[in-house]
Amino acid sequence: MKKQLEDIGLVLSILLGVLLTYYLVRANIVSLTYGNIPLANLYLLSVPDPSSPFTSRSPEVVTSVVWDQRGYDTYFETSVLFLAIIGVLYAAGSSSLVEKGSLIATVIPRVITKLLFPVIIAVAISVALHGHLTPGGGFQGGSIFAVAPYMYLLIYGRSRLEGKGFRSNLLLFMRSLAVVLISLVGSIVLAIGFLTGVEAFLFQNQPKPPFSPIGFPAYIQLPWGGIFLFSGTLMILNVLEFTAVSTGFTLALIVIDSIAGGRE
Repeated sequence: MKKQLEDIGLVLSILLGVLLTYYLVRANIVSLTYGNIPLANLYLLSVPDPSSPFTSRSPEVVTSVVWDQRGYDTYFETSVLFLAIIGVLYAAGSSSLVEKGSLIATVIPRVITKLLFPVIIAVAISVALHGHLTPGGGFQGGSIFAVAPYMYLLIYGRSRLEGKGFRSNLLLFMRSLAVVLISLVGSIVLAIGFLTGVEAFLFQNQPKPPFSPIGFPAYIQLPWGGIFLFSGTLMILNVLEFTAVSTGFTLALIVIDSIAGGRE
């Protein structure tokens, strides 16, 4: 009876949502025809254009906007995630991380886990390293990465995972170091501007002429040709974000698994 009531409630909720959407569209309160706002058009046209003062010299507009045009937001989002991880550790207590482990999974999931573990990590690293060129980036790569240790945790237990180097203290250290380095990289141009008397900004990537002519280099010209330097700070910040997210998620999953009574 309870299951039937839940199913009826779900169907009614969907119907109510459909009727509400229909009403909002008919009343011209909501339009199903979408267009870019002027700010979005500015980013889409200017960010990949090397001749624009707003360029990030990267064909991947989303990553450019995330770390360049709205770097403050991204940094604070990373900081909030960091504080959430700290909160999980504080609530759980250090005693929740157990050192002993055991193998109780059958041979099929064990073999599949061993095969997929390096593949998932390789894909995650690729997504992070190419985030300035193709869709992806540090957060996406870090989220993908966390699947590998969590899968290993479920199949083999915490002690076997720690034996592969995923120790709580090391994960927390790497997470903290990545967040600190993100803030330092975002402050380099501002510090140089302060020392030289030139206007500059936090998380400034490329020079913004004429008011801020300094920034990270995007290219190095050598006698045999130019070298693309990862669109200034974008690849550096993606790698640091990847480190922060992958270690933070993995640490949180280990702690949550221990609280839930997962295999040691």
